[in-house]
Amino acid sequence: MSAERWALFSVFDKTGVIEDARRLVAMGWKIISSGGTAKVLTAANIPVKDVAELVDGGAILGHRVVTLSREVHAGLLANLNKQEDLDEIAKLGIPVIHMVRCDFYPLSKAIENPLATIDSVVEMTDIGGPCMVRSAAKGGRIVVCSKQDMEDVLSTLEFAGDISQDHRQYLRARAEFEVAKYVMDSAIFHGAGEFDALIGEKVRGLAYGENRDQSPADLFIFDFGNPLGWHNFQVLTSDPSYISTADGDRALGVMRALVDAFRVNCRRAPFIAIACKHGNPCGVGIDFFAPGVALIKAMLGDSVAVMGAEFMTNFPIDADLGKLIYEVPESEQQNVGRKYWGVDVLYAPSVDDATVELLGKKEKRRILVNPALAEMTSPQSEWMRRPVEAGFLRQKNYHYVLDLKDLVKTTDDLGNHDITHDMIIAWAATWRSVSNTVAIAKDGMLLALGCGVQDRIGCVQLCLGRAKRSKHNTYGSSFASDAFFPYAKRLNSGEDIPLEGPQLLVQAGCVAGVVPYDGKNIAEVEEYFQQSCIAVAFVRPEHRGFFGH
Repeated sequence: MSAERWALFSVFDKTGVIEDARRLVAMGWKIISSGGTAKVLTAANIPVKDVAELVDGGAILGHRVVTLSREVHAGLLANLNKQEDLDEIAKLGIPVIHMVRCDFYPLSKAIENPLATIDSVVEMTDIGGPCMVRSAAKGGRIVVCSKQDMEDVLSTLEFAGDISQDHRQYLRARAEFEVAKYVMDSAIFHGAGEFDALIGEKVRGLAYGENRDQSPADLFIFDFGNPLGWHNFQVLTSDPSYISTADGDRALGVMRALVDAFRVNCRRAPFIAIACKHGNPCGVGIDFFAPGVALIKAMLGDSVAVMGAEFMTNFPIDADLGKLIYEVPESEQQNVGRKYWGVDVLYAPSVDDATVELLGKKEKRRILVNPALAEMTSPQSEWMRRPVEAGFLRQKNYHYVLDLKDLVKTTDDLGNHDITHDMIIAWAATWRSVSNTVAIAKDGMLLALGCGVQDRIGCVQLCLGRAKRSKHNTYGSSFASDAFFPYAKRLNSGEDIPLEGPQLLVQAGCVAGVVPYDGKNIAEVEEYFQQSCIAVAFVRPEHRGFFGH
């Protein structure tokens, strides 16, 4: 470094800037600053050179063009290892700028404003800041775009006098990343749907990929303000894998659907426990009074599939509840066929130390906590994106919540609270599982799920078959189907001709259901359910539940 070390400050958010400048000055640095920041530093009696004094001709266009000058960028781009560069800018009276501390105008807030216009967004679009930051990055300077990075830099300078090349390289990458995000926000807004991007920051290395030969795998985040974001799940034991995170996110979708639907239809959400396997729920249990009851219901939904499952609750796990997750109650062990549930991953608002110790007896069992699971109030992102070969698909996120007061019609009265609860459970499980799907629920628990089958008859057969395997009595249960039934019943029957889905559900003893009001034979299906005395809630056809294609 040259004898004089100059730092250029240009920040929109002035929080902490005085203390940062003081610490640099105490180390012998000199400060150059843009107009607004210079006034703040001058008022604090910190010696500062206004950048307008440096540039040839001063600030113009109402101070909008100041740092966009050859003097500033020459001070940032001069090669510190080339004497001819240093001699040239010295001859011109331009100081070498060794550090830039810069943030940008809050463009994203301007875009998120419901009253945003092209003019209001353009007015809040920073040009000088991103240009400065990129020049500093290219010039190998210390370039800082965040308060946290500034603290790390100052602490290192105070201890060692300089930062390492690896630290400098990280800051260079961070600067380019921040500019890329900023520019893409602008492109997406002005492009009106013609452009999109996924720009994320790595927050966690994952234990392994979906398959071991797909490692390494990592978690990236682009919305740090979402309390339910996976960066806010604290790891208490082993690091999660790609599968446990991806499947956990599917469980989170089921949890969100349940909480929202219970709040809409019952004014409050119950205690909810969800077991997921391969991204689809194999157990859901609810209870308005006892979380332990919800846990056992979720475990007993499909007691075979629950082994190795991801388990999620909207309530804290204490030592007593931890024992219920770990060991099958003695009264159920003979029926379940084993002593331990074998849950592989646990997500909860909090987990006590005793449970961590108990569940941690299994090597690499994963436990993650996030207090936001207890509230479930974070809004969903606006868009869903899915990678495809050479690109990605984008569609609006699925915001539909079952409202039993807003239906096309019903075949019978839906006033029974127990039936309502079961319909919500079946709906949430179905609308958040891989299509095609049919689910049945009873007494506040998911009995079975038939998902990912190519035809509606097969969905129902699989669902009822799994319920039978788990020794559930399906009489009095409620069902949900993510799409319409093409037919109500078979005109001809025989051993080799399977019954239609509605016939199978009636035969199983279902008393209520949720179905989209769609399909060319919907009148026939409606009449059949009505004649069979099944209370079916027909949702609007645009609210089909296809998912996970």
